[in-house]
Amino acid sequence: MNRILVLSFFLALTQIAFSQSIDELKSGYSKAKADGDTNQEIFFLNKIAYHYWESGKNEMAAEEFEKLLSLTQKQGNVAGLRNTYTNLGLVYSDLAQYDNAINAFNKSLTISKKQKNKPAIASAYVNIAVAYQSAERNNEALSAAENALELAQELNQLELVRSCYGMLAEIHKALGNSEETMNYFNLYSTFDKHLKEQEMVQMKQESEKVVQKAQIQKEKTEEKLSQERQRLRATEDTLMRVSQISAERQHIIRLQEEKEKVLQERLRNEAIIRYLLLGIAVIIFVFAFFILRQVRKTKKVNTALAKKNDEIKAQSDEIRIQAEKIQASIQYAQRIQNAVLPPEPLFEKYLNEYFVLFKPRDIVSGDFYWMTEKNDKLIIAAADCTGHGVPGAFMSMLGVAFLNEIVNKLIENKHVKSLQASEVLMHLKDYVIRSLHQEGYVHEAKDGMDIALLVIDKQTGELQFAGAHNPMILIRDGEMMIFKGDPMAISYNRDVDAEFTNHEIQTKPNDIIYIYSDGYQDQFGGKHGRKFMVKRFKRLLLEIHKESLDKQKHILDRTIMEWKKNDKQVDDMLVMGLKMNFKDIDKSKQHLFNWSEKTILIAEDTEANYLYLVEALRKTEVKLVRARNGKEAVDIALERNDIDLVLMDLNMPVMDGFDATELIKEKKRKLPVVAQTALNMADIENKAQRVGCDDIIYKPIKLKLFLKIISKFLNT
Repeated sequence: MNRILVLSFFLALTQIAFSQSIDELKSGYSKAKADGDTNQEIFFLNKIAYHYWESGKNEMAAEEFEKLLSLTQKQGNVAGLRNTYTNLGLVYSDLAQYDNAINAFNKSLTISKKQKNKPAIASAYVNIAVAYQSAERNNEALSAAENALELAQELNQLELVRSCYGMLAEIHKALGNSEETMNYFNLYSTFDKHLKEQEMVQMKQESEKVVQKAQIQKEKTEEKLSQERQRLRATEDTLMRVSQISAERQHIIRLQEEKEKVLQERLRNEAIIRYLLLGIAVIIFVFAFFILRQVRKTKKVNTALAKKNDEIKAQSDEIRIQAEKIQASIQYAQRIQNAVLPPEPLFEKYLNEYFVLFKPRDIVSGDFYWMTEKNDKLIIAAADCTGHGVPGAFMSMLGVAFLNEIVNKLIENKHVKSLQASEVLMHLKDYVIRSLHQEGYVHEAKDGMDIALLVIDKQTGELQFAGAHNPMILIRDGEMMIFKGDPMAISYNRDVDAEFTNHEIQTKPNDIIYIYSDGYQDQFGGKHGRKFMVKRFKRLLLEIHKESLDKQKHILDRTIMEWKKNDKQVDDMLVMGLKMNFKDIDKSKQHLFNWSEKTILIAEDTEANYLYLVEALRKTEVKLVRARNGKEAVDIALERNDIDLVLMDLNMPVMDGFDATELIKEKKRKLPVVAQTALNMADIENKAQRVGCDDIIYKPIKLKLFLKIISKFLNT
């Protein structure tokens, strides 16, 4: 599995002949360089690099590829530049110089993204993942492999999906995640089995084609024999017509004499036309003389303009290269920022229901969220740092580091039960002031952050809240309670002795808590280009609070995107929601769904999505039936009486999922239909409800939520 990245090397290698010696290649390169033939320089330099690589002289191959990069950049060959970066990364991987390899692969990835070449992007992510895995940097390998998997699924490249599942299984094994290892290994096995079955079918079809080709050849031979027989009959007919030729010959002679008369007349006319054309040619020559003089003058002006354009292009290329370097640095910063944010498995471990809506304005974000657990106490924060983009991201990473250090020190110095949210914020404020050397002078930077911080006792349900500007919202039994943050930021302020308020609330099961930054409510949009505003945001939370937390996230995301439309995002957005329900889940009962006596009809045209659903339902022992389009789904649902549930993809060929659901519901009103869609739009959800869908699942599918939704219909 670790040699996946060598695939692109062998594909290139088969196209290059190594019959020439290294001396011949170097001689050809020197001649091309002396002649100033850049194309031939690139050609020979590429073959020299491959020759060294094939001979195992990887360091010399790397040097030649580096030279090739410079030439390719000057030529402006973007595709060649991408391939050269890929080959250079492969050579560095063979040299075990994984940092250099990752840097080269990332540059290839950047070019592929600009070209919007999704297969090349997926290949780059695979190479990056393998390089990280070889360097034993498994967390970064995991992120790259997941990106590759997402693209492979989108492109429906089953072989690449299978490889990604296998790679993810190895990475999770190295990380010690046994459950994830088994899940991805099972997915790998399922896809491997499916692809091998397809190969067998293909071999059978090819055999049938060979037989069919032989039959066609036989028919062609018989046809040729038939044509020969027809030629023989035609020859006999020709002999019979010979006797008629003599009578026709006299007639032909008379016609020939008449043609000669017409030809003489035509020759006289052509002579007249020649003299006329000669006169026109003289006139054209005179005009051409004057035009040529004018062209020479214009050419001098164009030469000067071309020289100026070359200078402008050189400056433009330099600016573009600098921009690419800056873009690559920012993307690397994004990976670092994502690595310090709490991963989703951490939330899954301690929270039964939650969501995190995180939408950076730029590649990196000034907003961040944070969570840790200490002796049955959860500490959760949502923060908005000064600025956004790169400056805000620096502050956010400082904030995460400071919070980790503060909480750990407080736990070491006192018992966790005495931990107070306001105390954490006071320490955080002190860390920021000291780190940024803030003393209250007018000229100094006012950098800092607004933050909402929660300390939750999972056993008693007691919640502490402290906020720097940012509030907390609690909804209980349909009523909204708002706890305001103190009117001071995590930075220097005039009242140095002011302390943050520590709000203590005794929560009840199923209370819903929201903390957020101001990016959502400050977004411009709507018909009149105004802000979304706090009032509308609170009203929206109250309207949707009875929905599942996952669906709330989809509604919030969809609402702000429909509000924003073509307007630019003005700030980073962060909204967190959680339900106060911390009862331990008995893991031994999590997946004990036994639906062996149930049958599900899966209407799904995409192979990768169908195989994912098969694997997700494997442990339930449910019987599965597949339809590849809406019409087929209708036929199966109406013909069979053993279908207990229909999983309906809304976007399918022949007949879409909306029309298919409507036809099924006309005949079988009580048969549950659960829609699947990747489009998070209100119109889609409303239309699904109108045609009779009983529920809707958004892609990418979360296994836990997926099983919970369909269990409502199969456990009755």
